[in-house]
Amino acid sequence: MNRRLPLSLDWEDWFQLCCPPYDQPDALDRFQCRLPLATERSLALCVDLGATATWFCLGDQARRHPALLRRIANAGHAIGLHGLTHRRAFELDHGTWRDSVRDGKALLEDLSGQPVVGYRAPEWSLRGGAADWWRDLPELGFRYDSSRVPLAVIGDPVLPRRPYKLAEGLWELPPPVLWSGPVRLPLWGWGPRVMPFSLVRRALETLALEDAGTPLVLHPWELDAEQPRLPGLSLGHRYTHSIGLRGYAGRLRELLEGFQLTSLEAWVEAQ
Repeated sequence: MNRRLPLSLDWEDWFQLCCPPYDQPDALDRFQCRLPLATERSLALCVDLGATATWFCLGDQARRHPALLRRIANAGHAIGLHGLTHRRAFELDHGTWRDSVRDGKALLEDLSGQPVVGYRAPEWSLRGGAADWWRDLPELGFRYDSSRVPLAVIGDPVLPRRPYKLAEGLWELPPPVLWSGPVRLPLWGWGPRVMPFSLVRRALETLALEDAGTPLVLHPWELDAEQPRLPGLSLGHRYTHSIGLRGYAGRLRELLEGFQLTSLEAWVEAQ
């Protein structure tokens, strides 16, 4: 019986939110760097679960931590691009975004020594004015995108809930959501941290049995419950970022136990 679930991690530090001042270049120097600690915990979790994952990496962090990036790649994980920085795609003009994707891909390939064929925009931001920018990705050397979600506010509820092909053979791999009606919850981030364990586990079992290909999403900072509080956040940002962090590593181990956790690249290759 197939129990495969693609697993992805967005490799960013605890303070890299998509809102000022946390998405500005000087944020990397203003706030405590905790990425090595969170990365070590995430790598250990992958070892415990026998997981091979896709790590969507930021160029600004790859420049600061090239040895850590190579450690991720040398552990057998795939490297995808999360952007040169953690700014939303639609906040850039099209040309600037395209150049950043091209340069970010080249940077990660040079530092990791492996091809980069997957892209995920920060905060699922191929939406609004950037909704059609995925059309540039095949020409830039990408085989799949994971930047659009079937949720309101950060996406579009009418989008498909399962992977689908766009033009030029590009796969779109949306993250999983719970329920299909007007009320939907993300099966990543704060969702699995607060929803009943049995509900989340049943949803994951269904995805695995269907070999649905909808990638699970984890942020390394979610395994760092000791991180400082971020000042000046909106109520929504504060809730989604900090709720349920304490004990989440143990909860994740139980939620994901027994699944075959693979990279997004492996799922795409099998299609």
